[in-house]
This record gives sequence, structure tokens and C-alpha cells, in this order.
Amino acid sequence: MTRENWPSIDDVALAAKRIAHIAHRTPLVPSFGLSSLLGADVRLKLETTQPTRAFKVRGAANVILSHDDIDPAKGVVAYSTGNHGRAVTYVASLTGLPATVCMSHNTTTDKQRALEAMGARVRLVGGSQDEAAELAKQLEADGALLVDPINDPLTTAGQGTIGLEITEQWPEVDTVVVPVSGGALMAGVALAVKSSVPSARLIGVSMERGAAMYQSLKAGEPVVVPEVESLADSLQGGITLENTHSFEMVRDLVDELVLVSEEEIAIAMAEAVLEERMVFEGAGATPIAALIHRNRSLFGERIALVASGAMVSEETLALVLREHRETVPRVLGGSR
Repeated sequence: MTRENWPSIDDVALAAKRIAHIAHRTPLVPSFGLSSLLGADVRLKLETTQPTRAFKVRGAANVILSHDDIDPAKGVVAYSTGNHGRAVTYVASLTGLPATVCMSHNTTTDKQRALEAMGARVRLVGGSQDEAAELAKQLEADGALLVDPINDPLTTAGQGTIGLEITEQWPEVDTVVVPVSGGALMAGVALAVKSSVPSARLIGVSMERGAAMYQSLKAGEPVVVPEVESLADSLQGGITLENTHSFEMVRDLVDELVLVSEEEIAIAMAEAVLEERMVFEGAGATPIAALIHRNRSLFGERIALVASGAMVSEETLALVLREHRETVPRVLGGSR
């Protein structure tokens, strides 16, 4: 099943051991409302409980802990819309290394300030994640370790530990639904789940606005997609034209990739608060959006949703709740 540039299931298992003291084994909890809505067993994999409140700490830890020759003066560098930068900064702080995070000018000010408060040096450049990546690669050439969120098999193996945990916690799982951006999360989870439960369906979810992986799969190769404002802003950014493996892995291992609208994401975020009593950022709520609004035939009877992160501003969450507090009961119908 694996190819030359892909991580293996053994790499995922090794990553699980390597990062165990930094990245938590997260809970997989039932959702009563979603289970009732679908007439199935639906459970939420809560990456929102990680130290940085998002799954990215897994991949960042696996990359940084795999290198023992990092220049203590140059440290580590990342390009990020927020969550990856937080993860890299957090792991770097635990290992005594400086961290630089490259971000586009489109990144929200609150995310920039949060990174600086954690100790990162934030470098702003251009108007896209691709331009931030180019700056990060320049700093890599100058001696820093690049912790790449997309093109490093170590990152993908780290994210794959989520899939490993799901199959250990719930061997009977038959469908796993995962947010998709650059594809490392989706690729790693798909590899781990398919290795343990070959019959399981893997469904990826992106926002309709600027879905780089979806458009790349449609084109048959990595393509550049303009970044557009979205509630699922942590899914923004391309998969890079020189994509080394996540494009192939998603193409070959994922059964379905679906898109959800901004309104559907907002309703899913509101559902998380009102029904699950949890806070999910837009990207983390996309699996709920797919479950609520897409054809029931896509999903099996034992469905795990990866809630990838919780980093949403108070203003955005308040707006979502104000607009959709009455929508959620209508959408869920008699499941409340």
C-alpha cells in the first residue's frame, strides 16, 4: 500500500511512542444528537484537548524530536495560518529552542499575537500561505530546521497517530471523517485506519472556498488555489506544487472528499456548542457539517469525526451562535 515517499504504518507506531510525553492520547466520545440524527453510532475524536487545542502538536513533536542536530541559535521555523505555528512554538519551548513562524498578512491579528505571547518570532509576508512557505524555506537555507506541515513524512506520521488511536479505541469503526487542508492529517489518518481496518471508509471535508486539495484532485495534480476568507480559516493554504506525498496518499487512500458551505460550517459550530457543549473552530466542525448536510449513504454505522481544533475567536463564535441558535434544533429535528 505504501510508496517510496510515503510514511509507513511502522513510522506511525514509532511516532506514537516518540511523542507520547508531549501529545495527549485524546478521548473518543459519543455524540447523542448526531447519533440520533443519523441512526448510527457517532463519536468525536477530541483533538481540541491537546495542549495547544489542536492536532498539529502531534506532527510538530514528531519532526522536532526526530532531529538531534538542530542549531540552538537558529532553532525551528514553520509557515502557518495559526495552529501549526502554535504547535511548533509549544514543542520548541519544551526543548529549549527558538521558534520563528512565517504567516501571510491575511492571518488574523489575534493569531499573530497569540503566537508572540507563546514566545514565537512572527514574520509576516505576502498574502498567501504559499508566500509564507517561501520565506520559511529561506530561513531553512540559513540553518533553521523547517517543520513543514505538508511535505515531511514525519509530520504525516505524527498526525497519523490519531488514526492509530481511533482504531485502538474503537476497532469496530467503519467510517472516519477528517478535515482536509494540505493533506498531512487526512493522509496520516487514512494510512493508519486502512492499515488496521481495511474496509473502513475515509471521508475528507473541506470548505467550498479555496479547497486546494479538492481542486488539485480534480485537476489530477497539485494546483494553486486563491485563498478566500472562510470560517474554516485553518484549512486555508495550498498543498504546494512540489507536494511530495500527501496528494498521492489522499488520492489513493481516501474514499470521498466533500465540500461544505460557510453556512453549513456555522451551523456545525453552533451544534458543537449547543448540543455537544464543546467549542470547535470552523475547520474542526467541518466533519459535523458533512454529517448533517451530506447524503446519509456516504457514512456507515460506526462513524468517528476528527474534531481537529478549538481555536476560534470569541467574536466569531458569538456571531455563529447568534445567527444559528434556532437553526440547530430544526436541523437535528427529533434528536434533541
